[in-house]
Amino acid sequence: MNVSILAVLALTALPQARLDDAPAQERVANGGFEELAEGQAMPAGWSGDRDVFSRDATIRRSGGAALKCSNSDPGRYRLAVQKVPLKPGRKYRLSGWVKTENVSGRESGATLCLEWQGKDGRWMGGCYPDGIKGTRNWTKVEAVVRVPAEAAACHLACYLRQGITGTAWFDDVAIERLIDPPMRSVLISPNYRGRITSAGPGELQVRIHLDLVDHEIPRGELRLEYALKTAHGEQVSGGTGYPPATTEAEPTDLRIPAAELAPGRYDLAVRLIGPNGKQLQETHHPIERMADPFAPAARIDAQGRLIVDGKPFLPLGMYWSGINEDDLKIYAESKLNCLMPYASPSAEQMDLAWRYGLKVIYSVKDFYAGSRHAPASIRSVDDEEPQVRDRVRRFRDHPALLAWYLNDELPQTFLPRLEAHQRWVAEEDPNHPTWVVLYQYREVAAYLDTFDVIGTDPYPIGRSPASQAAAWTAETRRQVDAARPLWQVPQVHNWINYAKEDAASANYRSPSFDEMRSMAWQCLCEGATGLVFYSWYDLKRNPDVTFDEQWGQLKRIVAEIDRFAPALLAAAGPALRLEVSGGESRPAAPPEWLHWLVREHRGKVYIFAVNDGDGAGEVAFRWSGFSSPAEGDAGRPLRAARLTEQTGNRFLKIEADGFVDRFEPLAVHVYELAPAAN
Repeated sequence: MNVSILAVLALTALPQARLDDAPAQERVANGGFEELAEGQAMPAGWSGDRDVFSRDATIRRSGGAALKCSNSDPGRYRLAVQKVPLKPGRKYRLSGWVKTENVSGRESGATLCLEWQGKDGRWMGGCYPDGIKGTRNWTKVEAVVRVPAEAAACHLACYLRQGITGTAWFDDVAIERLIDPPMRSVLISPNYRGRITSAGPGELQVRIHLDLVDHEIPRGELRLEYALKTAHGEQVSGGTGYPPATTEAEPTDLRIPAAELAPGRYDLAVRLIGPNGKQLQETHHPIERMADPFAPAARIDAQGRLIVDGKPFLPLGMYWSGINEDDLKIYAESKLNCLMPYASPSAEQMDLAWRYGLKVIYSVKDFYAGSRHAPASIRSVDDEEPQVRDRVRRFRDHPALLAWYLNDELPQTFLPRLEAHQRWVAEEDPNHPTWVVLYQYREVAAYLDTFDVIGTDPYPIGRSPASQAAAWTAETRRQVDAARPLWQVPQVHNWINYAKEDAASANYRSPSFDEMRSMAWQCLCEGATGLVFYSWYDLKRNPDVTFDEQWGQLKRIVAEIDRFAPALLAAAGPALRLEVSGGESRPAAPPEWLHWLVREHRGKVYIFAVNDGDGAGEVAFRWSGFSSPAEGDAGRPLRAARLTEQTGNRFLKIEADGFVDRFEPLAVHVYELAPAAN
């Protein structure tokens, strides 16, 4: 059966919605495996090892045949592949049906994947839905993904994951084109659960992004409007006729007065109005004016900082499997202040963590029916809500609780359920935020309604340059319009622990001290306000470095970050315009390998700067529009200040409102500008 890509309209209110290209130009060739390649056992349109893959006319889900994959060698890694002409920047649903017989191994089983390469032919990434193991009848495997705008080629594959043996059949493989609505609105302020307190904010800010690539609507004929209503439907304020920005790259911000709102719940509706006044789309944002006094145990402030018991808190933690006292004794010797155990802790384990002065990010990430590690008690979607709510009620008042972990890389097919879990947790616990981690760093915007805090997990060492840590963090921050906090997940593990038979395994190794340090600071300099390293249990099994050696290195890195945590968490940056230059190709521009952050704390200015490893050289820092931050000394020029590089305890000379310093690969420099002594 031939399966072509279908145009799936996500917005039925837009009859103008269309595809730029005919569906025939975007298709899976022979997705039903009906046609046999001439003179071969493989289905036409697919390439693969004939010792592993074949066309099977005796077992199929529909039509006359299916693709059979049989593998008895766990060391063998073969895929049935075809190149698919997908459009960069567009969203697709990948799906197929899989039947298995005695499929076993450490990975998730028989599945599909979609991968993309850049113009240079190098692998850029992919979409890898969970597979099927054991002996199961036909089961649908699917995922939703957006192809990166930079992708030059895409390949579809049916396969058994590394280390998997057994037999699987694939049928009715399809790729459907999904068309997004033309408008996406982001609540910029307030940035945490729509909450307004007596401290502010005094206005609501909503950012509107329009993507009209799939819609035949002239931008000049569009208008925006809003309505703010009480929970009972009474309109408090509204506005109409706002023109959107003139280009797709430029968003439109709506600012709505909110200082006079009475305590209670509100609904903010944002509407896109098309030609002839027709409403094309409407989005909603819940708003709540909190009654005074309101002092939750933990919250996110307007700067994206975690506030615990009224004070800024920089989460520094690691992923764990389960909590035990022997490990806690060692862990508590460091400056790490929290942990995220995959095994949801018992009350006794939470007590134990608290006894050692540690906070816990509590995982309910497996409470999804059908997910790989779902508890046996969650057999259907209907089982999810009562169990999530019950678990939150049991632990929401525990003093060790820091946050809730809601999602570990689940695909967009789970979005409605992810949004529901976020809502249930927020309703049950107003005192602690939720955290989600995705490897799908280019898709974070689609998940915006599923978390309070986002994280992505770049693990480059052994596969990519260390600079991936900065790139992923910057893109994650862009995806959320800098309106949600980032707790990033830096790598400390060796990929060999997870992909022993991978074709690239010869390159796998544990990150060095300099790499771990640089990657952590890359995340911080690109806007992260928390770090949770992956992982504690990998420190014990990385084959190329001892636990004592790597643990000692990580303790040094965390101690350094903790030393500067008060400055990193400073309430506001200084009134300083910093210019950075020194790039080799463009000397007047900042080096692409340098990332920096400026903060002011207790009358001193701090410049945090890190080399991501992709270059080296001298860098010039110049500033303007700034005077000494010393209290009562606002008129003193900054060039009269004292400049030290804190990590190396070096004094530097200030010349012409700036200074020059050299950065070796992966170097971390922390500059402190302090008023000169009288």
